[in-house]
Amino acid sequence: MKLSRLISLTLTTVGTLAASRELYRRHQWEQQHNRRMVICVDFDDIQAAAIRAGLPLAEMLALLAQNGATHVSLPEMTLNRLLSLGILVPKAPSRPRQTTPKVGHWNYLHGPTTLVSRLAEEMKVRMPYTETAVLPPATLVFAGNLPTIGEIGLGFDTELATQITQAGLGIVPRPVSYAWPEKALLERTLTQARALSRYVAFAGNMVLGHEMHLEETVAALQENGLIFVYFAESRHQKGDWFVAKRLAPHVILGHQFTPDEMIPLDFHAACHNWVHLARERGIRFCYVNFFRVLHATEPLEGITYVHHLKHALEDAGFVVTHDGMPDVPAPQPELSSLSAAGMAVGSMGATAVSSLLNLPEPIAIPLTAVAAAATASLPWLEATLNHQRQHTSHHEHHHHEQHHHHHTHQHHEHHHHHEHSHADLHALYPPSYAPKLLALGAATTAPTVALLSGEKGTADWLAGQLFPVTAAGILAIAMSGPEYQLRIETYRGFNLDWLVPLAVAGKSLPRRWQPAWLGALVAGWWLARRKGMDVLAQVDPGHAEGHTHHISAAMAMLGDVMMAIGPKPARKWAGLGPAMHGVGKGENGRYPLSPALAAIGYELGLVGFRHPERALADTIQLAAPSYTLGLLTGWLARLIT
Repeated sequence: MKLSRLISLTLTTVGTLAASRELYRRHQWEQQHNRRMVICVDFDDIQAAAIRAGLPLAEMLALLAQNGATHVSLPEMTLNRLLSLGILVPKAPSRPRQTTPKVGHWNYLHGPTTLVSRLAEEMKVRMPYTETAVLPPATLVFAGNLPTIGEIGLGFDTELATQITQAGLGIVPRPVSYAWPEKALLERTLTQARALSRYVAFAGNMVLGHEMHLEETVAALQENGLIFVYFAESRHQKGDWFVAKRLAPHVILGHQFTPDEMIPLDFHAACHNWVHLARERGIRFCYVNFFRVLHATEPLEGITYVHHLKHALEDAGFVVTHDGMPDVPAPQPELSSLSAAGMAVGSMGATAVSSLLNLPEPIAIPLTAVAAAATASLPWLEATLNHQRQHTSHHEHHHHEQHHHHHTHQHHEHHHHHEHSHADLHALYPPSYAPKLLALGAATTAPTVALLSGEKGTADWLAGQLFPVTAAGILAIAMSGPEYQLRIETYRGFNLDWLVPLAVAGKSLPRRWQPAWLGALVAGWWLARRKGMDVLAQVDPGHAEGHTHHISAAMAMLGDVMMAIGPKPARKWAGLGPAMHGVGKGENGRYPLSPALAAIGYELGLVGFRHPERALADTIQLAAPSYTLGLLTGWLARLIT
């Protein structure tokens, strides 16, 4: 064995040992701290079902608590919402105001006495220019117009909140977003939300404060110690990533099925989908809507849905509880471990280049050393740069406040915001490039080196199979930590992780086929990039188990067979790499497509390890037996041939 190859194997072994230590820490955390689930039911659906079933709201809430629900959402009050519900109604007073309002015109809304008094107090504090008052006995009068004032959040109904908590359920406030959300308004709303719950799930398609007041939103969330429900699967809320990035690890992954997503489902299938999302996508906050038209038999079926959901999650090993947050955040990989992983990635890359170009040892040895040293330094370099940026940003911000201490309060607040809106984004949102580079390097170089192994005999072939194993560990630790586990930061492969190994595999094809092969690969890569598609990610997650009453037993059996032989989940095909590589080397290139199949197998085996939201044990459960079987198959094929 060449010395450069021996050095590469040694550094790869070091990377494997470093990865194993970090993977043990992650596995322990996943098993002990990351199995909690929250079931939050939409308040409007609860209220509608209770009305149609002829039940008092308190009784409906009690049934939900008894059947597994942990929380109920509580929408923020707005005049528009209260009008649409019929709680407030327009009513002209017998003696309308004769004075001219400062803004707009006078509006008169009649409603319950207690509610009207509460709304008047809120509007006086939030919008004094509306000159809000109460005309006896219970008419709210204010200046402005409904399209402008009606959308603004006015806090939460404390009477409803009391009913919910008395039923043994937690509350999830849902602040609304509106035009020109001033700092004082959003701070008041989030302070009121914290008085009700640790969680906050913003309503609609925008986070309150987006875009120009998002800094104030983050500050208010942090000051109140609120946990942000991050809908990472749908990403339907503008500003959500910025809030999640700043608040991590005080973030919980949530999901809510859209009406279109619920069309093909009944509640049995929905439960299987929830389990799938919890296992494969890291969802820990289930925001549940009832089936109200399609697949809806009667109003109280929602109770049965929640009951089945609780038991489906528990059968899958999760714990349904009021507190869905882990006791401790996901462990952050140590810089020393990432550095050791970087050495392995650099050495694998150097080995791949040396093998492809058939470099002599006087060049291959220093290339391996330099590449290993360069990639090992990446985590330390990024940590140093991020620290310097944050220190510089803090110093400049502090100096700015000291320098402008003589400005008026109003001007200072405006100027202070202006500075934040143009602050160094790298300081506010520190990038995570080094782990992504290490992960991409491992996913690209390990299959390549494995494909180029075996020319010197079976021992060389076996040594080459260590590289994909190491790459799996490096992917798993590089993509670990709170930000990756919460899907705030994610793997970026740019589809190079399949393009490069498949291009190398094309060397085994007859020379006349190679240009067409490379052309097809580049065309496929370009098309995937244009569509923004991560090809390997499409086949990574497993299937949602279970069948519904909509299909026959024969169709269910056929579906099971198709799922078993289909590409999903990709990790079950990990053994295809060593198996086809062993076969392909047996007859001196007799099977020219087997290296390409081997490359695909290596890639499919690695893709599962780039998703930290899925428990490591779930990925290894399929990948390890498959790879072991493939290794034995490839080894036997080489011995036989």
